[in-house]
Amino acid sequence: MPRVSGVSGVEIEGIFETLAATKELERGLRIETNGKIRTAAKTCASVLAVQLARAASGSGVPVASRVARSIRVKSDRIPVVSIGGAYRVGRSGGSAGALVWGSEQGPKGAINHFAVPPSSGYWIAPTVEAFARDEALTIYKRAIVDLLQETGLL
Repeated sequence: MPRVSGVSGVEIEGIFETLAATKELERGLRIETNGKIRTAAKTCASVLAVQLARAASGSGVPVASRVARSIRVKSDRIPVVSIGGAYRVGRSGGSAGALVWGSEQGPKGAINHFAVPPSSGYWIAPTVEAFARDEALTIYKRAIVDLLQETGLL
């Protein structure tokens, strides 16, 4: 399930219980299995990262494409994409972390620094929602099932 802090993620029913079952494997097999799971998750998250960057460019929010430069794929057993952080993207040196929610939801106060009206989501939320129906997520789930069958857990 891709994790996006502050934005709804994608739910894969039973994934954490399934991943916990790999703890029962012998150490060598567990390391190999977790490595394969991380590779599948990274592949899946990389697809989401590309989709997010594309969505930021087409969002109409001037700062969104600059914030999108901070997108990073994290190494985990579930697909994880990080947006924000200390990476400097603003015209006057603002960090991606300080600008990410304004680029996603527009202004929150009386002063509009983002040149767009308030919204529930310009580029992150719609992309994550579409990703929930994407083939990349299906490929990740299939990889988990294949690994569990190989190891005899399923």
